Amino acid sequence: ADECRHLPVGELAFTIRRPQSTMRSSGYLNGTARTQKPKFAPHGALVLEDKSRLSHSMIWNWMRAFYDQQGVGAWSNGIVPNFVTTNCCIAKMYAQVIFGYLNDVFSPAGIKQFGADPKEPMYIMELGAGHGKFSFLLLKQMMRLKEFFPKTESKYPFKFIMTDFTENNIVFWRNHPSLQPFIKMGIVDFAKFDAEHDVEIQLIVSGKRLNKHTVKNPMVLVANYIFDTLRHEAFRINDGKLQEALITIESDRDAEPDLNDPGLIKRFRPKWTYKNVSHKDYFTGRQADLNPILERMVTRTALRKSSILIPVGGINCLRNLIELTSGRLFFLSGDKAYNHENEMKGLRDPHIAIHGSFSMMVNYDAVRRYFESKGGFSMHTPYQDGFKVAAFVLGTPKNVVRSARMAFLMALQTFGPDNFSTLQRSIKDMVPNPSLKLVLSLLRLSGYDSDVFYKFKQFLIDKVGHPYASEKIQQDVRKDIQEIYDCYYPLSKSKDVAFEIGRLFMSMKDYKSAMRFFVDSLRDCGEHHVTHYNLGLCHNYVGDFASALKSFNTSLEIKPDYHEAGEWSNRMAHKMNQAKGNVTGNK
Repeated sequence: ADECRHLPVGELAFTIRRPQSTMRSSGYLNGTARTQKPKFAPHGALVLEDKSRLSHSMIWNWMRAFYDQQGVGAWSNGIVPNFVTTNCCIAKMYAQVIFGYLNDVFSPAGIKQFGADPKEPMYIMELGAGHGKFSFLLLKQMMRLKEFFPKTESKYPFKFIMTDFTENNIVFWRNHPSLQPFIKMGIVDFAKFDAEHDVEIQLIVSGKRLNKHTVKNPMVLVANYIFDTLRHEAFRINDGKLQEALITIESDRDAEPDLNDPGLIKRFRPKWTYKNVSHKDYFTGRQADLNPILERMVTRTALRKSSILIPVGGINCLRNLIELTSGRLFFLSGDKAYNHENEMKGLRDPHIAIHGSFSMMVNYDAVRRYFESKGGFSMHTPYQDGFKVAAFVLGTPKNVVRSARMAFLMALQTFGPDNFSTLQRSIKDMVPNPSLKLVLSLLRLSGYDSDVFYKFKQFLIDKVGHPYASEKIQQDVRKDIQEIYDCYYPLSKSKDVAFEIGRLFMSMKDYKSAMRFFVDSLRDCGEHHVTHYNLGLCHNYVGDFASALKSFNTSLEIKPDYHEAGEWSNRMAHKMNQAKGNVTGNK
């Protein structure tokens, strides 16, 4: 543990995995290379894999390789869409639900019925934290509520764990400046965690190993757009008979020398065939607890002709964490999902959506049945269209989980993350000239989200400056901007929020404030001739001509043909010469 405590950045402790023989029963390949020889189909296509069980397919190795190679660039370069799950609005909603559960756990009834230990924190773990932005935003929203934290014997009643299977992302988090205050406070830790296989969690900062002997309280697991990228099994029910979907992978190329190349995601073509199987013993080993779920679906009259996906990778993760937490788990998840069985009606091939990586629809109805089979319950957003959010609760009686249930009802069931995402996008696309009050209202509704600010930056810059906005409105905007910047998580150099805030302050003629943000822009997003040019303008307007000249000259060093900087450099040199002449004359 002491060695783990002092691991330098880039040297990570590994989690404990199930013995290989146990994993073999599920058929998982666990990232190992595929060596089968491709062949050609009669119609001429190159067949990379023929009639494979979906969870055994090589496509899952491509998924792992894609995220391992891309690292944070999968999101910072705009390859994988993620706004709906990484904005302040959804973080605020989740924080309210988690805060409610935190109070339920450490209430007198919770301590009595859950066996909660007030001497130990409750662990909140994000599965597949990726770029880390959502973890940061959720921590920010949780700390806004610190005045109302339940009384425990530790300084903070929770500890947040950011996890991913790839070391690249963890190194990025540990070095990210926005997370450093939370690391120093001791409320955030990191772990390399393979969702489908690992059964223990080795924390990197504290060195603590989490298992069923060391986890004393219920755990909150957060997973957004994760289960849709873990292994699935696919079936259809045709007149009451269960049929397994088998995947064949084809390529248009004459040869594919590397069957583990994630570039295959862009060009593979899936073909599907079906064979009759038994719902009574399809799953074996630890996964045998899924057979009753299949049986329930097969015997449902409403599903006599339907297409079913079972998120076996995700449920395998839940099974391991349920064991780790001694059966006390609160799972909060957002995904492209089916909440209701009627969404699965109809015979159709499984759909694999390509977006840099790939994803499949998540069967939340199956996850619900899995939790209910173990005595748990669930809550779901009510609408069938769009992004879904669900909470699955095990080991904590429903009549005691009152605050979390109320928070889910108030925060998610009427106006959820998908509604907010649609609203902000519609205003941007359909309102060509929104009023200042409309944009400010949207920013405040978002929870002061920096991406929303960035989308509407030009409207604010154009309308906040005199004579469009009163002094009162400008003061309110200053407060809003401080909140936005407090929740800013620098990720992409092409989205320079600090620079745009600097321009906004320039429009209000607050040049000293603008300079601070331009300096931050240079730090976070690198040298740019326009940033130095704007700094020069600000220095000029506050009367610091020497600093202005330096900034304009730096701008010219970066871009020698930048005409505006050249003119202002000459102007500043002239002003400084004039000032020297006046001083000499006075002497």
